[in-house]
Amino acid sequence: MVLVLSLPEFLGQQPEPEPSNAEARALDQLMLELDLTQRRREPSDPVRLRQKRLHDAAGQLITTVLEALDGRRPLRQLLHTRLAEPVHRRLAAQLRRNRPGQTHRLRTVHVCEPAPGVIEASGTIQQGSRVRAVTARLEITEPGWLCTVFAIL
Repeated sequence: MVLVLSLPEFLGQQPEPEPSNAEARALDQLMLELDLTQRRREPSDPVRLRQKRLHDAAGQLITTVLEALDGRRPLRQLLHTRLAEPVHRRLAAQLRRNRPGQTHRLRTVHVCEPAPGVIEASGTIQQGSRVRAVTARLEITEPGWLCTVFAIL
């Protein structure tokens, strides 16, 4: 930050003559440098911080499942570590019915915690020109979050 101030005459100094070009005049103005590329700060409130972590966990898991449905990730990679067995079977059947080239993009995610260690998430996905709803229930396990319910409505 550059700050140039002229002292008034009553302090015993003679004022400097006015600069002749516009660049020199710009230095007489107060300039403020702002870094607008900074990331948003983490919330300091523990409740908001926990809500953000739950939101991120749900968004990441839903995105991972959508990548598997698009064929960008093998579905078997998610079995037992991210998906419960019934969810895996239903998604495998849905994957066989999907048309090639069909992609899903997660647009919004909303989460709530009905019980400790349980997240219920809902959101919207874009599938081509259509927007559809998605729901999921995640439960905490030893290796991480396990998806016990997943549906695209």
